[in-house]
Amino acid sequence: MSRGRPAALAALAISLFAAPRPAAALQPLGEFLGAAQQHNVDRREAVVTAEQRRHRLDQARWDLTPTLAVTGSYARNQYEVKVTIPGSDPASPVTRIITPYDQLDAQISLTQPLVEVGAWLQVSAAKADLVAGEARLAATEQSVQLAVAQAYFQLIAADAVLRSARAAQQAARDNLDLFDRRAGAGVASELDRKRAEVELERVRKTIADAEYGLAVARQRLNSLTGLPPDDGPVDLEVTLGEEAPLASWTGDDLSAVPSVRAAAAETAAARASYAAAKGVLYPSLSASANQRFTNATGFLGRYAIASATLNLSWRFDLAAIPQLRAQKSQTALAEVRADRARQAAYDQVHQSWHQVRAALTKARAARVERETSTLALGLARERYAAGAGLYLEVTQAERDALAAEISRIQADADLALARVSLRIAAGRPLGDIAFAAVRRDAVPADMSESEAAR
Repeated sequence: MSRGRPAALAALAISLFAAPRPAAALQPLGEFLGAAQQHNVDRREAVVTAEQRRHRLDQARWDLTPTLAVTGSYARNQYEVKVTIPGSDPASPVTRIITPYDQLDAQISLTQPLVEVGAWLQVSAAKADLVAGEARLAATEQSVQLAVAQAYFQLIAADAVLRSARAAQQAARDNLDLFDRRAGAGVASELDRKRAEVELERVRKTIADAEYGLAVARQRLNSLTGLPPDDGPVDLEVTLGEEAPLASWTGDDLSAVPSVRAAAAETAAARASYAAAKGVLYPSLSASANQRFTNATGFLGRYAIASATLNLSWRFDLAAIPQLRAQKSQTALAEVRADRARQAAYDQVHQSWHQVRAALTKARAARVERETSTLALGLARERYAAGAGLYLEVTQAERDALAAEISRIQADADLALARVSLRIAAGRPLGDIAFAAVRRDAVPADMSESEAAR
């Protein structure tokens, strides 16, 4: 696994999404994606798992290296054993100490595997397992990206809804104050005032829901990325252009999708493990060299003994047969899971593409609804001010305008998320998404964008 890959991904995400922003505005999506590369616990767990597989590969490789063993001993014997060499001069016999009182022994052994088919196959299996671990890490990163995007757009939507609801709340309060003044002059209907009170409480409920959604989304985004979201009014700017045809998203084998790559890599790892399991059926050949040093072997003055050995081992264990069958079944299971992953990826791309289409339709309709409800609210207020309409009409128009604005906000967030989901599902980069989070002043729910601009 390349150690520079996470940093590269983070830099790419930031470069794609980051844009100059005013102070106190919510960070761009790319900053949260980059932070998640280092902080997210799911990704960190996948990184550690991949590292464990790398260590197992290193261990398998070390099994093919020479083994050096050094031993030593000391013994205090009860008596000393001496022998006289036959044929020596009786006047001055030659004697050798066979077992001294203080006996010292030391031995150095070096063993080198020569033919270890099973060990070589274990190395191949460990390599395939490492590739599978890295592919699974990429799949985890994909899931983290989607979760971060969901929390990000939920936060933006909740913030926009909260601002619109607070603007509607202020309008309801102004209406209530107006009725209080008219009631003092005896020209206001008590029913209209009660309706204003009901509308104010209705807006308060909307504010409570929006505050709850904002708090949850903010905490979720912080938990996923370790980056506290900055405060500040932020709206989404989304384009309403059509996506490329579905065939352009599903025309290949979806091999770029991390989950598909991970499943294919795990299948290859299962096959390699099966081959490694069959390694017990092959013989092994090793060579060893030994050097012993002792003061107990005093024959002819030789105190060092060297030897070299060639070892051939071949063991056939009948218990390995059912183990091999189980491993082969595991390989078949991995192949089925790979097929399932490819089918799931295709289904997800297909679903995400149609989700984008539906979100586009909803976003367009939401804009028309908002503009229409805004105009209707203006007309209702004019009729009521001229004495030609009822306050009930104004109340209903205000309610419709707020609902239309909330619908527009949510539709934009759903569209942005749908586009992110489509690209993640297809294994495509996120940089071609034509939207940005920008800081804006709060626009009251009863104002159109053109009116706010003026």
